[in-house]
Parts: sequence; structure tokens; C-alpha cells
Amino acid sequence: MVHWRRWLTGLILAPLLVLVIVKGGRALFVLLVLLANGLGQWEFLAMLLPGSERARRIKLIVLGSLLIISFCTVQRIGYLCNPSGPLFILVWCLFILMLFYLVSYGHIPELSRDLAVNAMGLLYLPLLLGHLVWLRFLPQGQWWVIWMLAVVFGADTAAFYTGLSLGRRKLYPAVSPGKTWEGTLGGLAAAGVVGAAAGRWLLPEAKIGSLTALALVLGGVGVLGDLFESMLKRQAQVKDASHLLPGHGGMLDRLDSVLFAAPAVVYARLFFM
Repeated sequence: MVHWRRWLTGLILAPLLVLVIVKGGRALFVLLVLLANGLGQWEFLAMLLPGSERARRIKLIVLGSLLIISFCTVQRIGYLCNPSGPLFILVWCLFILMLFYLVSYGHIPELSRDLAVNAMGLLYLPLLLGHLVWLRFLPQGQWWVIWMLAVVFGADTAAFYTGLSLGRRKLYPAVSPGKTWEGTLGGLAAAGVVGAAAGRWLLPEAKIGSLTALALVLGGVGVLGDLFESMLKRQAQVKDASHLLPGHGGMLDRLDSVLFAAPAVVYARLFFM
């Protein structure tokens, strides 16, 4: 039953996602990223600070949204995206966060924990997810975003079903008991195939060898992103970040690999491709 829900959710959401990326323009794409970030941050705080008030969660979502928007100010310095906008906003977000706890005397007993979790909520989600905005704003950005998502989700699906049917040796049981070496290798193989096939169609000007190599890198960093989120869920003692997406878990469960993959694609494009 879980598998049917998984596929049904994907078949409904995938065409809508592609439509927004290709036809929606940059503004609608940024709104989509803001929505994903807000839901992800809400789940993040619900897991790690389960007793936190709604208003305090919204505070972090507002700061994270400002950080996401700062990635819209893309300027090119030679072959580099100008990081001054996001860096400026990140510093001010951290400053506002520390100021908030400075005047919230009631938080003194849990100060270090709460402040650390909130700071991580900025660094882990909007700072990494903002690279999706950078990628979309670069030349041919919409096709690069679709290519990256195809590789990440293709590798994730292949790893899931390969591990389910052939998995024997656990990859990292202390963090994610369900992941196996066989599933991981199946995901990497799928990443390479999808990267080459989708690249030939979506990015005909790019070299297939370079796209295949980058796809394999994405397969690897996607596994790391998945394991990192599993570690957070392990601490929170939850199976999924939420039940928002039937068969998939929460928004954070869908973003875990993307958070690590998006910066990898951006910097590969800027430095090597």
C-alpha cells in the first residue's frame, strides 16, 4: 500500500513541478522554493524542538525566507555567482536570532540548545536550498534544475527498490537501518544512466561524459544528504519528518538529497562546466 501511495503522489506532483519549473518563470519558482523551505523548516523544528511555540517556528521561517530571497540577486563576477547578498543576509539573520534570545529571558535554561537548533535551521535548509534559486537563475537554469531533480529522484527510487529486492549488507545501520550497500550501488548506477540520458535530451550542449560524472557525484552526495537527515530523525526518534506527502513522508524527507545536490551542481557549473 505504501508503494502505491508513493507512486501516486509522485505521478501527481512530478508534472506540476515540471510545469512550474519550465513555464512558471523565475518568480513562481522562487515562490515554490519558499514554500518548500517553509514546510521543511517547520518539520525541522517540530522534530528537534517539539515543544516550541508556533510563533517561534514562524520566526525562523521568516528569517529563512529572507535568506532564500537573497539568492535572487544573482550577479556574475567572472565565472562566479556573487555571494555578497546571501552572506550579508545570513549574518543579519544570525544577528537577529541572537538578539531575539538575548531579550527572551525565559529561554535561558535551554538557550544553547534552542539557539543552536535555530542557527542550524538557517544553515541546513535555506542556505543550501537557496542554491536551487542560483541554479535556476543561471543560463539554461530551468533545464539544469529538471536534470538535477531527475538524477536525484531517479537515484533515490532505484536505491529504494534495489535495496528492497537485493539488499543484504547494511550501509550504516546505526543511522539508517534500511539502507544497504546494494541499494546504494543501484542508486549510483541509476544516477549515471539518468544523468547521461536526461542530459542528452535536456542539455544537448553539455558533454555527456561531464554530465555522467556529475550525476555520479550527485548520487554520492544524495546518499550523504539522506543519511544526515536520517541521523536527525534518529535523534528525534521519528520515522518520517511528517506525513505531508503520502508514501514519501514529509517535505524534509524529499529535500534531504536535494539540499546536498543543489550546491554541488551550482559549483560544478561555475568552476568546471
